[in-house]
Amino acid sequence: MIRALIDSAPIPVLVSEKYTGSCDLLVTYGTGHPIRRPWWEEHRKSGRHCIGWDLGYWDGMRATIDEDHPTAWIRPEPGDRWDAQKRALRSDADPKGYALIVGMGKKSLPVWNLRPLEWETAAARRAEAAGYITVFRPKSAEYPRLSNVHTVYGGTIEKALRGAAIVYCRHSNVAVDACIAGVPVVCESGAAYKLYKDNPSPTIEQRLEFLRSLAWWNWKESEAGLAWKYLIDRIQSV
Repeated sequence: MIRALIDSAPIPVLVSEKYTGSCDLLVTYGTGHPIRRPWWEEHRKSGRHCIGWDLGYWDGMRATIDEDHPTAWIRPEPGDRWDAQKRALRSDADPKGYALIVGMGKKSLPVWNLRPLEWETAAARRAEAAGYITVFRPKSAEYPRLSNVHTVYGGTIEKALRGAAIVYCRHSNVAVDACIAGVPVVCESGAAYKLYKDNPSPTIEQRLEFLRSLAWWNWKESEAGLAWKYLIDRIQSV
């Protein structure tokens, strides 16, 4: 995706494996990366804009401007990008099911000044206090387990969500998967916070409106030129 952005850039670009601070706009992959994070922060503090890329909410890559997630930038948009995906919204939630606790990645911990399992332990306690049986899904099998909580590894996120009553995640893309699956969400950050901050169980219409807007932050390599146009227009409109 970065190569496609370089090749289709409508503005002059300087390609470097190290931060130089010499350009108005910084474009990078992985805003939480331990090496690239300080570059991101330094550029932001200088008053200049950043565009960050990471693994997509669905196919392709997701973009953001100035923050780790595009939450504050999401606005109602035409629905053609999402509608072209032809992804049907589902109703996989089971009100009598379990609370799925989604683990954080190791790179996220220093960004939020958290210890391993600190957030997950607190989330499990909140879910249990609300009367749920909890199930923990860590990032991978190499991550530590929550004590006294059933842990599931592997399999698709669709399978993990099927039959869940609610999802607890800090900022994970899983909240978007849950939006598609129709499973209520409690989250504290991330793009889906735009939808779930006031209500863990939005209507189908609200879910669809959110996904149609979010599609403008999810791009394929073949759409790099269109992504440039949309992101630059958004920055220039500030």
